[in-house]
Amino acid sequence: MRVSSRVRSVKAFGSVAAAALLGVVGVPAVAGAQAASSDQVTFSKHVLPILQRSCQNCHRPGSLAPMPFITYEDVRPWARSIKAKTAQREMPPWFIEKNVGIQKYKDDISLSDAEIAAIGKWVDAGAPRGNPADAPPARVFKDADKWSFEPDLIVTSPAHTLKAVAADWYGLLDSSPTGLTEDRYIKAVEVKEVRLKDDSAVKRKAGDLSLFVVHHAVITANPRGGDDVISTQTGAEQQLPQYRRQRARYDGGNFMLTHEVGQNATFYHDDIGVKLAANSALTWDLHLHSIGVEMPFKIEVAYKFHPKGYKPKYVAGGGLESFLTFDLDIPQNDPNAKLEGIMRVAQPGMLATFEPHLHSSGKRMCIDAIYPSGFAETLSCAGYNHNWVKVYAYDDDVVPLLPVGTLLKVTAWYDNTDKNPRVVDPRNWKGYGNRSIDDMFLMLGRYVPMTDEQFKEAVAARDAKQKASRGRATQQQ
Repeated sequence: MRVSSRVRSVKAFGSVAAAALLGVVGVPAVAGAQAASSDQVTFSKHVLPILQRSCQNCHRPGSLAPMPFITYEDVRPWARSIKAKTAQREMPPWFIEKNVGIQKYKDDISLSDAEIAAIGKWVDAGAPRGNPADAPPARVFKDADKWSFEPDLIVTSPAHTLKAVAADWYGLLDSSPTGLTEDRYIKAVEVKEVRLKDDSAVKRKAGDLSLFVVHHAVITANPRGGDDVISTQTGAEQQLPQYRRQRARYDGGNFMLTHEVGQNATFYHDDIGVKLAANSALTWDLHLHSIGVEMPFKIEVAYKFHPKGYKPKYVAGGGLESFLTFDLDIPQNDPNAKLEGIMRVAQPGMLATFEPHLHSSGKRMCIDAIYPSGFAETLSCAGYNHNWVKVYAYDDDVVPLLPVGTLLKVTAWYDNTDKNPRVVDPRNWKGYGNRSIDDMFLMLGRYVPMTDEQFKEAVAARDAKQKASRGRATQQQ
């Protein structure tokens, strides 16, 4: 048995990677920089290390963001924008709410409250440079630095060109062999949209929907080695029902990844075995939306594997679990429309990842666990921006352990007003739809089932670890 893939919804009314596009006009740089006092926050000593860790992967020449954040001269004109966007937690694009639920995640690029306060203090003081000798060494970027990890394997899709202005495109590209000669277990995976011509003409407003060509890509490892290839569909051939029937030929592959707009890397729990089979090929099931400029592109998938000979403690299924409803009711001009769904855990296991997927009106999503004992807790809440659809992988020591009978409640909120820059016309009622400007209520997560014995062992290990931690805390007091 496994977690159900459907949600019963209850309608209610009411209430480009590390950091990127700031979308706010900066202020001119001032000539020179004042000397720093001993307690003054400066660029060299305090702000630059933050940018190096959480921003420069995107904010550097040749990467996704439109402006670099490498030197003081790069950053100073954008000081006020940086303060505003970090204070609102719009940037870096990591939207887990800090005041509720689990707070430990893999590859967390978010800023701490102290870091945000330091940036604000720096800007309020006039954005002083400080002593250049206080600066850390400049980061040296290599080709591999566009990834969140050092890849063991990169698989590339065929190139495809999307028109500057067109209806949303749904289709399949020819498959791409992985070249693997033996089964390997995945430790981390990441997907990149790679544009094949200069994209300086693309709009760079953080509020619109033109930052990425790929709305989503369902990437399935076909264990048949790509012998059964479906060619790209174009133009009049894109009849959605037919497309869905064709796609079904690939369902049930040994590994499926759903990449979404502006998504980050996924890191798996050390004990989870997610297999990529030998002699497999990746199939590319795409939903694209135009960005105002004709754009040829391809998709790259990077894998980091566990060492050869790795034996997983838990074997994850190839696909993702989904909590989904088609019954959406989002009134016109409603700033806080609410939808809820509940599903029951049918086999003990762990919820390794939390991944909200709404659409243009999406505002926020929470997931709560109601255990058979009656105890309830919020696992995670995250804001939502459809330019940056994030997957949040729980740290190994806090990953939710769910017994049989646990109810998972998923709640989403929508802003269908003119204050939401991604809404085309808030005068319209909105329901379910596949286009980016339509809406969805979907939570994707990788659920890893366990045997009863494995679950008892995992709970006992968690309890022992927490008891030891409390003991250490008591000793320190």
